[in-house]
Amino acid sequence: MSRWVVPVAALSLLTLAGCATPVGGASPTPISSGSASTSASPTPTATTAPTATAAPSPAVTPFTGDVLIVTDGIVDGRLEVTAMVPKVSESGGTCTLELVGTDRTVSVTGAEGNDVTYCGVMSIPVDAPADDLQFRVRYESSTTRAESAVSTVEPAP
Repeated sequence: MSRWVVPVAALSLLTLAGCATPVGGASPTPISSGSASTSASPTPTATTAPTATAAPSPAVTPFTGDVLIVTDGIVDGRLEVTAMVPKVSESGGTCTLELVGTDRTVSVTGAEGNDVTYCGVMSIPVDAPADDLQFRVRYESSTTRAESAVSTVEPAP
């Protein structure tokens, strides 16, 4: 049924468009000086049903690699994580640390390196024991998207 909705709706709009008043209002039919009145009959026009086209795909090409966690730990009641995106070297993307199972996130701007993008220290306050914490890091720019696996906090030595 849904494949008929777009053509029927478009045809309805085209039909209604023919009844619309032109921009600036309706123009009067000119009356020639040689006759009392002139009537003009409208010329019929053929309409064709529009064809549905697929929406253009976004310009972003997903990166098939991973965000790698470089360091993680609990420091003064905060989860602190650094990460990197290998094989992508760009500045201006966004690195986001997410505390899994909560709505807590924090973001930093990625920094370009030699065949890598670095995600500096991302820090989120935590109130759960380190053993119960799970997190993930995502990276996104205008050309790249990458994500780490869900990770747990490494125990302190």
